[in-house]
Amino acid sequence: MPTPARTIAISATPLTGVSAAEWERLLAANPTATAFSDRAVHAAWWSAHSDTAEDVSLAARDAASNELLGYLPLMKRPDGVVYSGATFHIDYATVLLAQTSSEKEDDVAAALAGALIDTNAPLNLLRLRNEDATHARMISAIKRAAQANHRTATFGIEEPAPFIDLVGISTFDEHLERLDKKERHEIRRKLRRAEVAGVQISESKDLNADLPEFIRLHRARWGEGGLFTATDKGASEERFMREIFSTAPAGMITLLLARNEEFGTFAAGLFLRDANALRYWNAGGDISARALSPGVLLFAHGLTMAISEKLPRFDFLRGNEAYKYECGAVDAQVMQLQVPA
Repeated sequence: MPTPARTIAISATPLTGVSAAEWERLLAANPTATAFSDRAVHAAWWSAHSDTAEDVSLAARDAASNELLGYLPLMKRPDGVVYSGATFHIDYATVLLAQTSSEKEDDVAAALAGALIDTNAPLNLLRLRNEDATHARMISAIKRAAQANHRTATFGIEEPAPFIDLVGISTFDEHLERLDKKERHEIRRKLRRAEVAGVQISESKDLNADLPEFIRLHRARWGEGGLFTATDKGASEERFMREIFSTAPAGMITLLLARNEEFGTFAAGLFLRDANALRYWNAGGDISARALSPGVLLFAHGLTMAISEKLPRFDFLRGNEAYKYECGAVDAQVMQLQVPA
């Protein structure tokens, strides 16, 4: 006898309408989700940037039991467009769906997609990943819902997100052997130079205490083009980072600090960790210490850390900067789904 179809109720539900326990249960059902899908990241974003967007997220619940079956974080910006939640500051979008046995039975994704399309709002869903099984389910559902409602869905590459595949790699030198001779030699030369200069790289033991140092080094490297400018926006970015540093689960964030006697602390690298990768999120450094190649030093230490933890991937996140490919990265693609009003 077939199982009766469940009734799914869709409602506009801001982050505060989903408990931490509900979020964690759904997140556990999505093994391809990244650290950016942790509730603490979204809570920190809304704490810092609630004046820049409206939370128009959608929740799917079992109408009989009220069990949370799916959650789609969304934000409406002043331009009237609905975007994936928090993605102006987060590299990968969050889509949380209960597990399903087949695409044909994916009623949760279909219900969320139908409700989203029915709003008739213009959609610009950023930072989607084909590699994320839950993203793929949601993308397919939105395309079908748009077609059924005679709306045009445009799906394409937003930008690359280079990564290094670490499956089968047990040492840093093993990875270097995969590079071209010139690139391998250049990385080793820079590491030897740093060793001669007495550079030491250590992991922060107190993220909150070291946050001001990270901000100082980020400003030193990026100036007015960086996050922490002397503006209201810069103050919001600092508040966002402070919230994440304070509330993220233990082990999710790693802050590496590079020091030597000549320059003191001259570089910092910020990494996020999940079951699938170590993700190189941000960095900063004193221009005066540029000759020590701080970017290569932080990369080498981070990659060694990922290998030692047996993580399958080192993720450089979005952007096609040349150094990522010189370090042996290849492209994954971050996708964008647009549906005009």
